[in-house]
Amino acid sequence: MERRLAKNEPKTHMGGDIFEAKGIQLHHIREVSEADLELLQSKFKFHHLDYEDIRSQTPISKMDAYKHYLFFVFHIPAVNEDTGYLYGEELFVFLSQEGLVTITQKPIPALEDIISRIEKSTKFRSLLLGKGTAFCLQRILGEIFRDSLSIVADLTLEVRRLEAAIEVQHDKRLTVDLGHARRNILFLRQVIDPQRAILSSLSNLKRTFVSEEMAVYFDDVHDVLDSIWLSTDNLKLIIDGLFDVNEALLSHRTNEVVTLLTFISAALMVPTLIAGFYGMNVPWLPYATDARFVSLAYLVGFLGMVLVVVAIIRRSGR
Repeated sequence: MERRLAKNEPKTHMGGDIFEAKGIQLHHIREVSEADLELLQSKFKFHHLDYEDIRSQTPISKMDAYKHYLFFVFHIPAVNEDTGYLYGEELFVFLSQEGLVTITQKPIPALEDIISRIEKSTKFRSLLLGKGTAFCLQRILGEIFRDSLSIVADLTLEVRRLEAAIEVQHDKRLTVDLGHARRNILFLRQVIDPQRAILSSLSNLKRTFVSEEMAVYFDDVHDVLDSIWLSTDNLKLIIDGLFDVNEALLSHRTNEVVTLLTFISAALMVPTLIAGFYGMNVPWLPYATDARFVSLAYLVGFLGMVLVVVAIIRRSGR
């Protein structure tokens, strides 16, 4: 690991912010650049594949265990402000006996809040780092994933809105909103599920810098992920039901339109037949030259078919 700071004060440079308390370092890099990675590689003897994971997109969360350190890729749920779609913001973590390194491609608000508190409060810094790197990681993950509960709350409100709207409206816009909500719910489940496995593995991992006492703390973070998972699972069931209801309402609306078109077609059948005969301009048709008779035949045929269709509809509705 990197040489320790002489003072209990944060240091800021191209490689990010460095905080130290009781011999433990926290190295935080936000919006990591190639220059940052090159500086890290010159100071930390981490595996080169870990740096490649940081350089490239890693869609699935994972934990790589080495002899002297652990490497994590977490995905923190976030919402795209332009599209409203959920995505996973990558958080890369190196955990060792001497220090903790956190790296992000973009600032994660909950993480930045913790870093700000560490920078401003010497007492909080000593409390967080003084209990070891594993405790610091657990505290960071707990704060970050608890902040994600607000996304679950927003999804719950959106599902309730759709549930109320489906009773009065079932148009294309509602179907699009249902698809949007369904996509976000499924994506959140996809992001959270592998991280539950990581926390379970971390609780049972045997390393000198991850004591048995830390299992209780990591189980607490695991409980937060379980709460998110169960909430999204229930929301998935509700949104699937709303999709079925919406499909049924759209099908019923289609049937009503088809019934109306059938009614109009049947009502015009006899007049069309009469127009076909009297439109041929042949002299031998009866009353072919009597416009009043032809018009009356049109009217009688039309009204007769209307009455027949109405009678059929009423009989089938019993």
